[in-house]
Amino acid sequence: MEELINLCKKVVESLVHNNYEFLEQVNALSRVSKEDIKRVLKEYGGTLSTIPDDAFNTNAFQVYKFKNDSGYGIDLDLWINNCRSDLTLQLDVKTNEDDEIVSYIIDDIHVL
Repeated sequence: MEELINLCKKVVESLVHNNYEFLEQVNALSRVSKEDIKRVLKEYGGTLSTIPDDAFNTNAFQVYKFKNDSGYGIDLDLWINNCRSDLTLQLDVKTNEDDEIVSYIIDDIHVL
């Protein structure tokens, strides 16, 4: 679980600092583009903030194991202006037989 939390922190940190190059390098933007993400964040309003560590122990962080054991789906509420919002980051994480992260994509960012 710690590896998934660290991955989420890295993705959010990249978004907070507009480091889309990193996300492009790891092919995390194969489903949604940086333009789509920027548009959604702009339309939502406010400033995207880093997620506090204790949020990963709440329902702001939901992990679903795929039925075929190929990885995980993650729903992570984002923080705007240092407050939890209803804007949710969805990640699709692929793992190997040892449950190590092999790849991931941003599946969507939307209001849930």
